Amino acid sequence: KKFFIKKMEEEPNEIDAEGYRELMPGVRYKEIESGKGEQVEYKQAVICSLEGKLISCGTIFEKFERKMLRVGDGDVPPGLELGLRQLREGTKCQVRAEWRFAYGEHGRPGSKEENTMAIPPKAQVEWSIKCHRLWFREADETMTPAEALEDARNKKILGNEHFHHENWRKAASNYQDILKNLNPWNYQEEERNEAETLYVDCGNNLVIALIKLDEWLKSERAVCDVLTVAPENKKALYRAIQISLHLSKWPESQAALQIAIEKWPNSIPFREQYKTLQEHKRKYKQRKSKISAQMSKQLITPSSASSSSALSTPSATDFSMSTATKQKDLSQKSWWWWTSVAVVASSAVLFAALILV
Repeated sequence: KKFFIKKMEEEPNEIDAEGYRELMPGVRYKEIESGKGEQVEYKQAVICSLEGKLISCGTIFEKFERKMLRVGDGDVPPGLELGLRQLREGTKCQVRAEWRFAYGEHGRPGSKEENTMAIPPKAQVEWSIKCHRLWFREADETMTPAEALEDARNKKILGNEHFHHENWRKAASNYQDILKNLNPWNYQEEERNEAETLYVDCGNNLVIALIKLDEWLKSERAVCDVLTVAPENKKALYRAIQISLHLSKWPESQAALQIAIEKWPNSIPFREQYKTLQEHKRKYKQRKSKISAQMSKQLITPSSASSSSALSTPSATDFSMSTATKQKDLSQKSWWWWTSVAVVASSAVLFAALILV
């Protein structure tokens, strides 16, 4: 991508009959009104109006009067990302992209919460963009606490958009950035309350997104971060119990349930979780007892008893083997005795012959 962008800046393509120029094969850009000032930089935020429509039928699938997008964050399709890189303050343009650089071969589901329509698979799209102004870069140290809070609000909007479109990976990425950069204790009074609310809401959504991604250990850390800021948050406690039950951490489940039931004694979801915990404990005890019984049974078995009796009472085979061994020993002893007698007799005859000579 960097190669194509550098090549495009050095050698801009010619404008076709419709007023478009090719940014890269499959992405075309048309500038309707020129902007002023510097061109947007990498990781710089853009405040803009945005409208997306399907080229095939002209249906508008999304429309935003004010939207903050940060170049390089990957919150938008590659075709739109490449178009954002051309913006200056006041620029008005259109970007057309083939499906490969739009919403891919699967499209995108619609969302009632975001008031967006579903995008069909392999759809070619066109975005109309009006850049109102360029904003700070990511985690800019020159931001005031109020500006950092505004940045977190915009990041939450993007995270919620991905969340409602069931793009759990990108939603989690946005929420993680917020929790990483937003510190509620840096604010005073009303701003602190808003910062805490923003932190807790994004943290709870992050937990759900991570559960959807089957990343339970990360969701455990995320819910702990939320409970650090809001120890009695109902949603966070419910998720904490859900996660600890899944990970078979009974003491953690018990501790969170105790807090939840004391505060909301008539809550049906927490009562159901309590029943689930007791059932898990019961099944665990049953499995443990079964394993202990199996281990005890293996220590004393018929095979061990027969082996002990075999040591005390020799079998017929063992008796025959021992008899054959004794006979062999006797035959060997007899052979040695007769050999000795023959040697002695030979020595006596030889001695007598010598005397006679």
